[in-house]
Amino acid sequence: MSARPFVVAAKRAGYAVTAIDGFADKQTIKLAVAAIVVRCGKYGFDADALMAVIAQLDASQYMGFVFGSGFEAQPDLLQKIAATIPLIGNSAETVNAVKATNSFFAALESCNIPYPKVYEILPENVDSITYLRKLAGGCGGTHISIVNADCMAPLNEHYYQQLMDGCSVSLLFYANMHGVEVVGFNEQWLSPTKSLPFRYGGAVSNIVLPEFVQQQLIEAAKKLAIKFGLIGLNSLDAIVRDNIAYVLEINPRLSATFDLYDNGHLMDVHIQACVGATLLQYQYASGSSAQAVVYASADIVIPHALQWPSWVVDTPQLASPLNELRLLAGEPICTVLAQADNAIEAKLLVQSRLKKIQQLLQQND
Repeated sequence: MSARPFVVAAKRAGYAVTAIDGFADKQTIKLAVAAIVVRCGKYGFDADALMAVIAQLDASQYMGFVFGSGFEAQPDLLQKIAATIPLIGNSAETVNAVKATNSFFAALESCNIPYPKVYEILPENVDSITYLRKLAGGCGGTHISIVNADCMAPLNEHYYQQLMDGCSVSLLFYANMHGVEVVGFNEQWLSPTKSLPFRYGGAVSNIVLPEFVQQQLIEAAKKLAIKFGLIGLNSLDAIVRDNIAYVLEINPRLSATFDLYDNGHLMDVHIQACVGATLLQYQYASGSSAQAVVYASADIVIPHALQWPSWVVDTPQLASPLNELRLLAGEPICTVLAQADNAIEAKLLVQSRLKKIQQLLQQND
């Protein structure tokens, strides 16, 4: 629920931006006309707090509302926003249909797209450790848990899915009535803890996948884009095992991997796709980019005087040199970026930089 990558892209494309997110980091504050913090919870943005902010804006001054994560579990909130400011992205109805367990997996079934088995209620005598419990509309992996004796009872808005080993990948693409265009294929990895075994860790762009696997992902994106009427930038998550892509979900909005590709053109691509224009050709950049989220491993104090390297973003804003920021264990601190000639080198570099930041934070604690 960070607006920073989208603010950067919009500024590069020549737009003035008001940012609303859960952090208001240094980079977002510097680039946006205004940066407003709205508290977040289990289901994303606090709906009442967000609508109070929206109500104070002069809607006539804005082209539209570009959104990332924070709405999938409450698409009705997007509907309320759309009544004030036009959405630049999928409609609330589309988001709801894509993130509703029954409609999404029924679509996969009707399109003959492979996916790990899904259950609303686990069968009796199931081997529980081979299943996950997920929140419909959850994001960032923090809502996913391994099923055990303590969490086998069904919960509202949750579902169960078979745990499958393999390579976690995603396809970033954009779509409208004219078709689907590929932006790039990505690998994603975790930053697990005992209580959050599937917490998002980072991603790297432009990975090398067999042509057969690429075509499976592209065909799945095409079929689902038609099925749900997707527009703009979206991402498709999958597990690749034995050269078969098992689809996990569609994120019908700007995703974290957007940050890996932007060259000042991607926001225009998204906007043009959303307004129904003929799809622009994405201007591909050479090499690969990687990102890794830095989380607090324990309760930590971030001093104002900390000198962040140039390859660190989403850094916390402190009001004055007398301030310090206290973060609890598990909270995100910042994001590390890296670029290299290929995905393997970019991933190695970002993981090396991640360790350097962790050491730097320990020295300043």
